[in-house]
Amino acid sequence: MSDNSLISEYLEYLEHMCGFGVRTLKRHRRVCGVWENFLNRRQNKHILEAIPADLLAFIQFRQETGRLNHATLSGELCVLRTLYAYLFDFQKMPSNPAAALPELICEPPAEKEWLTVNECFRLLKAFDLSDPIQLRNYTMVALLWATGLRSGELCALEWRDIDLKEGKLLVRKGKGGKQRQLFLNDRILQDLIRYRLKAGGNERSPVFYAFSQNASSRKKHARLSQSRLVEIIREHSRTVGLKKAINPLTFRHTFATHMYEAGVRMEDIKEMLGHDDETETTIYVHISIEAARRFLNDHIANPQKYQ
Repeated sequence: MSDNSLISEYLEYLEHMCGFGVRTLKRHRRVCGVWENFLNRRQNKHILEAIPADLLAFIQFRQETGRLNHATLSGELCVLRTLYAYLFDFQKMPSNPAAALPELICEPPAEKEWLTVNECFRLLKAFDLSDPIQLRNYTMVALLWATGLRSGELCALEWRDIDLKEGKLLVRKGKGGKQRQLFLNDRILQDLIRYRLKAGGNERSPVFYAFSQNASSRKKHARLSQSRLVEIIREHSRTVGLKKAINPLTFRHTFATHMYEAGVRMEDIKEMLGHDDETETTIYVHISIEAARRFLNDHIANPQKYQ
């Protein structure tokens, strides 16, 4: 089977069996093409003939000629790991050359900020809920923390997307055009009900709308922009004296971390965040010292647990 046929078969597997989105498939197609070209021209090999040394040569080649940052190269290696796991699992190859590739062969990405539970409540408690603008801002921050929504997904919400009776939220246009459904906890559901009574509008109205500059009247059909959302969060974090530089993405990291610390499976967090695979999700999870200690104490291999 030719390399092109193998790659096409692999991409069909990712699309139909794994449910990968359009953008992710394009990334896999691009990286597989770069890898195929490298093997053919520099190593005089086909995809099924690759050995671990070829992957190391590819890393060096991309570092020297590709001018890539560590995050991009790490993403390319993730694609190759997935490709060769597929080829090995479906018995196209007798061994997996990427299995020997160290996970942290590239410099890990910079640690992103995330918030503790106390810091989240500190932010929420500082809003004046009697003021319409601050009520809107409070609800946005609370919803980001409770759901891990992307900033674009939050700003695109309309009231028809939120079922206040069943406690469900529909993301109509997630990354890659994918839809997903999220369930709301009791606290955020009550926050949304309170906000709904004040916000008004119909089912097609944006949930989070923009105010005029003097705040005297509401722009009935203008939804809040993502850039303004970033400004609101930064302004409020400075007001309450948080030292961390936070933005909407911070709450996505915070949501994933708090879910994991609560015992939610990584596979389930992946679905809630709208990721194609768990590799993306692990970047969003940060483990506190307290959580790590709890995990170790609860581990089946801990002899103290049985004394």
